[in-house]
Amino acid sequence: MLMMEQRRIVTWVGTYGGESVEAIIDLFLGLERMAPGSLETTAKAFQVAAQDYDIEKIVEFGCGSGVSTIELARLSGAPIIGVDNCAPFLAQLKQKIAQAGLDQQIQVREQSMEVAWRKGTCFDLIWCEGSAYAIGLENALQRWRELLKPGGRIALSDLVWIDTDPDAEVQEYWQNQGVTLCYPNDTLALFSSQGYQVVDYFIFPESDWQNYYQPLRARLPRWKAEYSYPENAGAIDQLFQEELRMYDQFKAQYGYAFFIAQRAP
Repeated sequence: MLMMEQRRIVTWVGTYGGESVEAIIDLFLGLERMAPGSLETTAKAFQVAAQDYDIEKIVEFGCGSGVSTIELARLSGAPIIGVDNCAPFLAQLKQKIAQAGLDQQIQVREQSMEVAWRKGTCFDLIWCEGSAYAIGLENALQRWRELLKPGGRIALSDLVWIDTDPDAEVQEYWQNQGVTLCYPNDTLALFSSQGYQVVDYFIFPESDWQNYYQPLRARLPRWKAEYSYPENAGAIDQLFQEELRMYDQFKAQYGYAFFIAQRAP
């Protein structure tokens, strides 16, 4: 699972209970994306990660239904292990893998991002679009460094502040969602402190957000009317409408950034 939905499920389990988690999964089973993004943005980040470096083995954490996984396979030609803890999304990914004829290239594992790997396991590239927050960015960087070969690359995306003085309303909104946004320079410093050398970073274009929000806006009314538990559907619809309002009003103040780094010696 990706972006806000990974964040929400962590927060909502305690707040709204398992039924709301099932509802949000049902909502996103009908959508291609669970986060802002595009094939172009995935390709741009991969090109940076692969510059002057041979990528022969990849792990993707928080792969969800695999919109990026399939593209990574196409771009790299390398074996990929996709990791996620949501069986319904992984079932969709398995269907995509079969349809694309990539059964020999992509493996799928249903497990937490924090599960320990067999000693000696290592990758040339760790990929994570918007899911590192679920275990904490600092924790993720600490855990995953040992999975990288010397000089290996990591590419992950996260929400950041763009405006140096964001409005109190949007700050309060994200705090209430259980999300602490950093400024890009703070995230770059965190990478350095955890033993990485940053190669580059960039902010997602607005079109990536529309790739996520336009289908979501279109699906919400129909899904709300058809979902089996109207109370849960109504609560989730209200929360997403508030998220959409925040973006419409404050989109110049925050965004998504891709960070690409390599394991330092």
